[in-house]
Amino acid sequence: MADVVRWAIDGCPIHFYDEPDLNRPAQFFIECTAPRISSYFAEMMDSFVDDKVLVHYTSNSAWNFWNRLVIQASQDQSCVRHSLAALSSLHEWIELTKRTPWQNYTFTLYYTKAITEINSSQHSLPLDIVLICCLLFAHCDFLMGASAAGLTHLKSGYRIIAENRKRHVQISPEINEFIEPIIRGFMAKSENYALRAEAAEPVNEAPVTTAATYALPDMPERFDDLVQATKHLQQAVYLVLLLEMGKPHHSTPMIPGVRKYVAEWTKSFGRWKAAAAFDADDPLLKDWQLLLLAHHRMALLILKTLPPESDCAYSRASADFRIMFAQMRTFLRSGYTTMEKGRDSDLVLKAHLGFIAPLYFIATLCRAREIRYSALEALRELKVAEAHWNSCVAYTVAKTVIEIEESCIESSMKVQRIKVDSVDRCKDGNLEIKYHKIPGNGNHADTVSRKITETCCHHEATMMWPLVRIVHDGKAEKAQLQL
Repeated sequence: MADVVRWAIDGCPIHFYDEPDLNRPAQFFIECTAPRISSYFAEMMDSFVDDKVLVHYTSNSAWNFWNRLVIQASQDQSCVRHSLAALSSLHEWIELTKRTPWQNYTFTLYYTKAITEINSSQHSLPLDIVLICCLLFAHCDFLMGASAAGLTHLKSGYRIIAENRKRHVQISPEINEFIEPIIRGFMAKSENYALRAEAAEPVNEAPVTTAATYALPDMPERFDDLVQATKHLQQAVYLVLLLEMGKPHHSTPMIPGVRKYVAEWTKSFGRWKAAAAFDADDPLLKDWQLLLLAHHRMALLILKTLPPESDCAYSRASADFRIMFAQMRTFLRSGYTTMEKGRDSDLVLKAHLGFIAPLYFIATLCRAREIRYSALEALRELKVAEAHWNSCVAYTVAKTVIEIEESCIESSMKVQRIKVDSVDRCKDGNLEIKYHKIPGNGNHADTVSRKITETCCHHEATMMWPLVRIVHDGKAEKAQLQL
């Protein structure tokens, strides 16, 4: 296993399967998928579990599972090998394109192979192999945004473990040490965020249909501290983005509840601020609360553009954008983004919503030229990477968006703005932006692509766009797994 990890670090091709077509998915899994999923799990546990000893234990279990156990099992078990290839191919596909996962031939091929192999030999497969595949399938669902389906896989795995214990079947150490802690962690998270399957009322004895949805967590009357305020803001922004991107089962019926949740955050934050005894130079008061307030205002502006409102709301929000940029500018002057490595202990919030998103949001959506150019310049000077975010690439894309919109205005077109659909990295190393015009003509010609030839340091990130999404900053890198 040490040799495999060394090969991955050195960037050499991996050839340890008899099926040559699996070498690329295996290498991507070792280099990207496994580290990011295990890092995401560690951050997820740290975000809602107060017992840091438990967080450390479960994080180690996840790291060993994804970076060691899965690779070892895949060498002997074809169902694990094909499940690994399916997950890795799906992850790479989603990183580089916004098209539906089912258009990815490699993913569908190996996903189908793995399912077929498990169904044909499930009674002869060792329990730990079945559970490993269960976790891999669940993460395929998570990547596709089907959280409820992924949790169904994990609950089935947990039930299998419990039933074997009742029958006094010997449970392997791998299950106890690596697999079960991960399943328990996700189940605890689903209870914490109240993820559930809601059944529709049966009509005339028709079959019951289910849809995955989120029950909004209870908002505290007053936050205990800035960390608790951050956790609830992360949930609020995540729900707003689900609505903005039009995710299935997260549409119109949720809008009133999300509006109320975002408004209640303001009240809880105000009560905390009024009750807290701050020193005049306390960074909680001076700096970090401004970062949260900027993200909160971004969520409010996005909500204003949802039905029955219109996208024109951005043209009437110059005052909001000005306040938002002033908050970000004051925070950036505090020096946290230029802090030297090894000074993580000086950070007030080690997990937060990031520095890049608000600046990109202002630069691309604000209609006041002075404000958007100020945000663009701040983005150029930022020089940070936040998980899948890279400020250099974000600056280049935002600059291109502004150039396109200004050229439309100069051409006397009725286009108010453009909306970025995706940004792909081409084989020549350049970026290609795909966007559509708002308002458009309602035809296929509204979708346009343009090459970005300007040099940018995009080697640090392979991104799925649009850019507005939740990120975490810190030692662990967060994968784009929207659970």
